[in-house]
Amino acid sequence: MSRYFGISRRFTNTRSHSAFRTFLLAGVALYCSPGLSSAAAGGIVVNFDTTGFSAMNVQLVKGSSLQFANPTAHALPLRIVTWRGKAVKSFSVPAHGTVFWKPSAYGVYDYYDAGDSGFGSAAIQGADGEKVYQVVARKSSHDFPAPAYGVVAVTDAEGGGIPLSTRYGPMEVPGKSTLLGKHRRSFMAGDAPWMEVPGGTMTFKPWVLVVKAGQAIQVYNEDGMKHGFFPGSYPVLYEDHGKVKRYRRNFQGFVLGKNGGHRSIAFTQPGIYHILCPLHSYEWRHSYKSRRLYGGYPYVMDAVVVVEPARSA
Repeated sequence: MSRYFGISRRFTNTRSHSAFRTFLLAGVALYCSPGLSSAAAGGIVVNFDTTGFSAMNVQLVKGSSLQFANPTAHALPLRIVTWRGKAVKSFSVPAHGTVFWKPSAYGVYDYYDAGDSGFGSAAIQGADGEKVYQVVARKSSHDFPAPAYGVVAVTDAEGGGIPLSTRYGPMEVPGKSTLLGKHRRSFMAGDAPWMEVPGGTMTFKPWVLVVKAGQAIQVYNEDGMKHGFFPGSYPVLYEDHGKVKRYRRNFQGFVLGKNGGHRSIAFTQPGIYHILCPLHSYEWRHSYKSRRLYGGYPYVMDAVVVVEPARSA
């Protein structure tokens, strides 16, 4: 663990505590890797406040529990699914009550308020049945089009354990086919990780990538409009030997040109990177809202990249 988390120690030794807080509040890329630990149940608490959850992103060590608290006067129908939409757990969190969830497998999960949000899907244009799998706001929600949701990456103590996104198929990009989209590019072959914006939906596909630190990701835009690839606004909560901390992975974002815009990016620091297209979605309270400009509405144009440590063979 010291090899993975040594960055935070070097930062502490070379910066004062007050300087660290200044960096944190400024939203600058924080060089404090998550010193994760399998701590006692309920170390991390996610609060619900009717418009969303207090944590958009959580990194949890397998074997730990996540606590959901509902301080409102009404019961909360809480749903937890894999990022592909497979049901994992359903709770009715009582008013002013709490529940605990202890995941049994590594992976990336969504949690959401089933009263105002659901796990919808939209067909990808020209993709032979492939669909977008994301949490989406119900039209009956008073906060429409902002879904009340969050993301949990369940990893081992070093930040790994989730299978890498190396070979694509129905398990990575749900649908009838593997790579029978509107276009096929050379970088889509083999084990190279890639993410694209299909024409029509204006969402990222696949919604989740799991890669090693330093591994290049190819990002391609098949749509007729420009799209952004930038860091999201919200930090990641994690537990470090009984203390709840947070980090935010910043990076130099870019705009993809329309009809074939292509860029490559590699993240060298392990952690969760929540990606957002600010041209078509924006921060709103504890969530994001999509703009009424595009065919994928009301889907938020976001994605998640989990970067695992590049362990030596």
